[in-house]
Amino acid sequence: MTATQIRQAFLDFFASRGHVIVPSAPIVIKNDPTLMFT
Repeated sequence: MTATQIRQAFLDFFASRGHVIVPSAPIVIKNDPTLMFT
């Protein structure tokens, strides 16, 4: 089983129980001038 298959099985498990799967996003936005630390 590949990492992609494991991730998909994990997502399918929760989706089948009514959870909403949202797309992944970065924690820190790129090129954000308001960030003090990177």
